[in-house]
Amino acid sequence: SPWTGKKVRVMTYNMEPLLRDCVKKYLELAGTATKLRKVTTPFVEEPDPPGGTVTDQPTGELRHIAARVLMKVLYCARVCRYDLLHVIGKLACRITKWDEWCDRSLHRLMCYIHSTYNVRQVAWVGNDIADVSLHLFADADFGGDKKTSRNTSGAFPCVAGTDTLFPLQAHSKKQTAVSHSTPEADIVAADAAVRSIGIPALYLWEKILER
Repeated sequence: SPWTGKKVRVMTYNMEPLLRDCVKKYLELAGTATKLRKVTTPFVEEPDPPGGTVTDQPTGELRHIAARVLMKVLYCARVCRYDLLHVIGKLACRITKWDEWCDRSLHRLMCYIHSTYNVRQVAWVGNDIADVSLHLFADADFGGDKKTSRNTSGAFPCVAGTDTLFPLQAHSKKQTAVSHSTPEADIVAADAAVRSIGIPALYLWEKILER
C-alpha cells in the first residue's frame, strides 16, 4: 500500500496495445504526412467566440474520420484512461459541426495518447470486506465550453479503505444549462453523480458488502 506499506493485492490495467492500435488507425486515416509529437496534456486552448454576428468556421479536414477515431479511443477511456474522457466528450459533441479547432484538438489528443502509452490505472485491495466502503467524488468546471458557457460535470466512484483503493468508473458529461457561479455548477455535478451513479450503486454494493 502506498499509504502504510502493507502488502496488498494489486490490479493494473494495461491498455497500451489497444491505444497503439488507435494511434495507428488515426495515422492511416489522417494521412501518412501526419506526425505526432510529445505533449503533456490532451487539451488545446479553445478560441474565444467571435463577437457580433456569428460566422461559420471553416470545416475541418478530419470530419470524415473523427467519429471512427473517437469511438475507438472511447472504449479505452471508459475502462481505465479517465484522463481522456473530457476531451473525447467535448469533441463528440461537435461531430456534426466539425471545424479547424476540432482538427487541432483531435490531433493533440492523439499526440497525448502517443506520449502516455506507459500510463496505467492501478487498483489495490488490502482490507477485509468489513473495512471498505463505497465513496463517490464529484466536481465541475465553470464555463468550460466557450461557445455555450456550459460546464462539465465529473464523477468518480470507488471502493476504499485504509489500504484499499479500487476505481469503479468515471463520468464526464456536459451540463444541460448555464450556471451562474462555481458553487451552482458543483451542486449540479453532485446531484448528477448521486442520482445517476451513487444511488444505483448502493443497491449493488449492499449485496456485495453484505450490509
